[in-house]
Amino acid sequence: MNAARWVRVRIAPYRESILIKRLFAVLSIDILVKLSGMLLLPVYLRLMTQDEYGLYNYLISIILTFSMVFNFGLYIPMSKFYHDHTDAGERGELLFTIFALLAFVLTAVLLPVYLFRWDYRIVKILFKNEIGYDSYRGAILLAVIASVCNFMLTNFFYTSEKISNLKRYNIWRIICINLFNVGLLLLYRSKVSSVLIRLACTYIVEMVIFSLFVRSFIREARPRFRKETAVSSLKLALPVMISAMFGIVINFNDKFFLEKYSSFKDLSYYFLAVACASLIPLVFTSFQNAWLPLFLKEKDIRKNIEKTKKLLIRLFLGFVGLSILMILFLKIVLVLGIIQSKYNETIYILPILLLSQIFSALVPLYTNYLIYFEKTYITSITGFALCGVSIGLSLLLIPRFGVYGAAAVSLTSNASYLLIYYFIIKANLNKSLS
Repeated sequence: MNAARWVRVRIAPYRESILIKRLFAVLSIDILVKLSGMLLLPVYLRLMTQDEYGLYNYLISIILTFSMVFNFGLYIPMSKFYHDHTDAGERGELLFTIFALLAFVLTAVLLPVYLFRWDYRIVKILFKNEIGYDSYRGAILLAVIASVCNFMLTNFFYTSEKISNLKRYNIWRIICINLFNVGLLLLYRSKVSSVLIRLACTYIVEMVIFSLFVRSFIREARPRFRKETAVSSLKLALPVMISAMFGIVINFNDKFFLEKYSSFKDLSYYFLAVACASLIPLVFTSFQNAWLPLFLKEKDIRKNIEKTKKLLIRLFLGFVGLSILMILFLKIVLVLGIIQSKYNETIYILPILLLSQIFSALVPLYTNYLIYFEKTYITSITGFALCGVSIGLSLLLIPRFGVYGAAAVSLTSNASYLLIYYFIIKANLNKSLS
């Protein structure tokens, strides 16, 4: 067999793989999203002070963390039940029921929080210093709602396999958000807080683009609320929501305690490292969104186990290689002065956070089995246990070691998550196969 034929034979399975085709279809756009952010990062670092950059990213991390809770885990039943229905009418009723349920619960939560001004109490807990919350209040409310809407619409595009819609949606978001953000910062940053400009601009644009693309969902939905569907969805979703609440503690407490024991300047180093390390969860999210519908559609559990084992090894090695490239990239832009030397501390924090993100990215490959077996309540139990570990480590390490302590907490928490789920899923699979 000549070399050319050998290569064709070896790559043929990958060329025919539905997963690979779908992954590259969405990953190309997701990488474009991340690259645009990385390329514009030096621009934003120069248009904002270190304190502004630290505050902005701390607010964004709060918004994104809470938005993961405020989708109430309802993206899980949408992914799980969508392909269980072959009839278009039943699928449409499922979509309407889930989104009506989401709208009702989200309103029931956010309305009293803002009417009775409970959000001010939350801000006092999250910030040790006065930040002028009044000026950000409206923008933060909009940001939380827009983040939930964007997440659910994106999940709908993945679940319904409307990849072309997803690609157009993300391209428009990349262009419009960055174009308006940079333009408004150049024009008004001397008059208005750069943090407020970026917050308001980003999420106003998000909602405008969402309103244009949500029509695809509206066309497929059928305006009939099914009580039995709502009950089944809540049974599957609520444990995921509770787990997400524990996830707030586990994934946000490093930033929370760092804000308490350090300055926004220290947060700027940390969030720059987080921004660089976020390439790994971005790549994995693309993979997970392409993989999960195929995983749930496969009824032969042995095939899923075999594929998962191969994916774990390949993803781990791929992420290690990607981490090395990211460290080299950051070093180069710091040496060349593309990113100012005042951010040099980031290069020492980044390797720890990259390893943490690798462990974090591999966890969903195991939790997919909990969705498969409809045992999502296990995520709540493990999340509760890990909260105690994470908080204890934060109180022990962050006051003493600052940003390095925060990075160590993140690494230890995510490594513990991975190990715990490995043993839980292994036990459940052995039981199922026997």
